[in-house]
Amino acid sequence: MSTFANSFKAEVIRLARKEAKAAVSPVRKPAGATRQVLADLKQRVATLEKECRRLSALLGNVPQPQAEAAEEQKVRLTGKGMRSLRQKLGLSAIEFGKLLGVTRVAVHKWERKEGPLRFRGVTRTAIMSVKSLGAREAKERLAGMAGKTANGKQGGRG
Repeated sequence: MSTFANSFKAEVIRLARKEAKAAVSPVRKPAGATRQVLADLKQRVATLEKECRRLSALLGNVPQPQAEAAEEQKVRLTGKGMRSLRQKLGLSAIEFGKLLGVTRVAVHKWERKEGPLRFRGVTRTAIMSVKSLGAREAKERLAGMAGKTANGKQGGRG
């Protein structure tokens, strides 16, 4: 009976292997394809890292833009801030407008507007230069501008 038991055992093992092979077979092909995709992706990553290092080396040779220009863009100007700046300088809306090169109506609209204000480059630069002034310096600058206008060097109708 031992030969029957051995034969039976061998047949069970053969059928078990056959079933296991049938169960694993559908997964085997996609797993191989996945391995291939993974190898391709690793190769692409290596290529991109190499390119990144090359570009970083080139970027080190390029001069960086000035920090002041970047800071100037980051400043958030609001109507409330414009009003407090004008009051800090002790100027009327007309004087503040002359100092910035805009009308008093523009100053009035800025001060009444809610939220952040948007300015053109020239106006933004003028505001940033005025922000660093004190009240005395602002009035001196205004007096200098009035002197130029009175002498006929700037503006006015002929």
